[in-house]
Amino acid sequence: MTTDRNTHSLLRRFIVLNRRLSRGLYLIAEQLTSRRPGVVEFEQQIVPNLLFPKARVLDVGGGKSPIIDAETKRRLRLYVVGLDLSADELARAPQGIYDKVIVGDVATVPIHEQFDVILSRTLLEHAPDTSRAIANLTGALSPGGTMAHYLPCRRAFFAVLSRCLGAETSRSVLFRIYPEKRSGAGFPAYYHCCVPSAMARLCRECGLLVETRAYYESEYFKANRHNRDERQKNG
Repeated sequence: MTTDRNTHSLLRRFIVLNRRLSRGLYLIAEQLTSRRPGVVEFEQQIVPNLLFPKARVLDVGGGKSPIIDAETKRRLRLYVVGLDLSADELARAPQGIYDKVIVGDVATVPIHEQFDVILSRTLLEHAPDTSRAIANLTGALSPGGTMAHYLPCRRAFFAVLSRCLGAETSRSVLFRIYPEKRSGAGFPAYYHCCVPSAMARLCRECGLLVETRAYYESEYFKANRHNRDERQKNG
């Protein structure tokens, strides 16, 4: 028992030191390039450029952490609907951030309204059938509307490792390295069609025009540049 405890303590110290070193190197790299972390650029640049006054917005998978903040919603007088598999996640969102909520699987839940902007952030990799998810969301898109999705590539090292280890082992490893993620990560990930070519094909098959594809490094391994944002515009 003592040996196991010492081994765990040593491993934990190694992980902490490794993360500190990686963070330092990452900050240096940020100063040398104009590229920002993908999720930051998605939230602070891509999404704001899609919004306009009185837009109807569907936040898919945002749950307790919606993509659009309360100030932006108020300033632009947005109508925001939250769609999530978990009613509990939606209930934990900031009060008033969603005008309406939809509980269900993104691939199959009926969406009876149409939206100018549909957003998701690290959601589609968790959909068992991404093609059905994209098709369902396309049906909820207003003519001329836009979808923007930020998701990891299935070829990224952490994604390959996750599929090899299985869901339970992957969560255990993730929480040991990133204990702060226990409250908001660890959901089963399938990475179905989560590669640029397959995702673009799915979008085109649904009648969407792929307007922009951008590539970003993973937050799990800062040197990996497999994460990406995909914006789709109704064709």
